[in-house]
Amino acid sequence: MEKNQPGVVLRFQAKKGRGDELFQFVTDLHYDGDPDGPVDWVLSRDDDNADVMWAFEFYRDQASFERHYADPSRDEPHQRIFDLLEEQEGLDSSMRVGVHVVSSS
Repeated sequence: MEKNQPGVVLRFQAKKGRGDELFQFVTDLHYDGDPDGPVDWVLSRDDDNADVMWAFEFYRDQASFERHYADPSRDEPHQRIFDLLEEQEGLDSSMRVGVHVVSSS
C-alpha cells in the first residue's frame, strides 16, 4: 500500500443470522474482475456480533476509486449488499467513511 492511496472503511450490520451470507457475497464480489475495484482489502468480523462486517478497501488511485463508485454495473451488486443488511428504525445499518493511507506495513 502506498502513502495517500484512497480507500474506504465500511461497517455493515447484516440481518440476524445472515452474516455468513454477507461475508461470502462481499468476498466473491472482490474477485469479480472489476479493473477499478479495490487492490487491497480486508473483511473483518466484529468480535461481539457475528453479523457485523468491517471492510477496509483501498484503490489504485483516486480516478479508479471514482470510476468504481460511478460505474452503473456496480449498482446491482451493491444493492444486493444493502438487501442483506438489517433495517433498524432510526439507525443506519451501514457506514462508509473515506480514508487515505498514511503508513502501512
